[in-house]
Amino acid sequence: MDTKDFTPKWMSLLILSPFFFSFIYYIAGKNLLDSQMTLFQYLQLTALIAVVVPGGYQLYFWTQRHSNFFKTRVLKIWIDDYIPFWPKWVWVYSFFYYILIGGFLIMIPNIETAVYVIFGGLVLLVSQCIFFILFPAINPPEWRQFEPDTISKKFLKFVQAFDDENNCFPSMHCSLATYISLTMFPVIAYYSFIPIFLIAISCLLTKQHQFMDVVPGVGLGAFVYWIVF
Repeated sequence: MDTKDFTPKWMSLLILSPFFFSFIYYIAGKNLLDSQMTLFQYLQLTALIAVVVPGGYQLYFWTQRHSNFFKTRVLKIWIDDYIPFWPKWVWVYSFFYYILIGGFLIMIPNIETAVYVIFGGLVLLVSQCIFFILFPAINPPEWRQFEPDTISKKFLKFVQAFDDENNCFPSMHCSLATYISLTMFPVIAYYSFIPIFLIAISCLLTKQHQFMDVVPGVGLGAFVYWIVF
């Protein structure tokens, strides 16, 4: 079975998770930000995110399997030679990415704004996939040739098993992190730039992306935010 498919166990978890997380978001929103959203509205929003995110990943994985129409490129430049391989950053690369989504759900002021944000996320996803099809790019193959002799390296190998190489440009981690972080700017101001920086650094230090993937990724996320808002 394709490792990118959802098994019945994971699908059941996906269906049940909104009930659990919506309660957490509701409590956090009420206590931290005095949110006016009801528990049912948080459930609606969490359920919508639970469908949109896995559905978006299926489109992402589809482009991985069908990105052989144009020449594949390696965008490595001299800066990449000075960036060390620090696999411990895989924990930031993998998990902080989703903490951002939770932060967005806590800070969102109302359902109407949430619809704008989700629509923009879909615009961003489609934009990414167009780049992946028209401009397929990979990392240098030797970047994935390392021994999984630590927990961090083993987990990085696990992540790479789901993440083929040819969807590197622009970095979707960076574009989505930028887009979500900017949606939180009205609440946390310039602190919203911190997640963008951390995700960008994690992409480089795990050697999941090259410098020329990261900068356009941040730019694309900011551009889509500007269009939507």
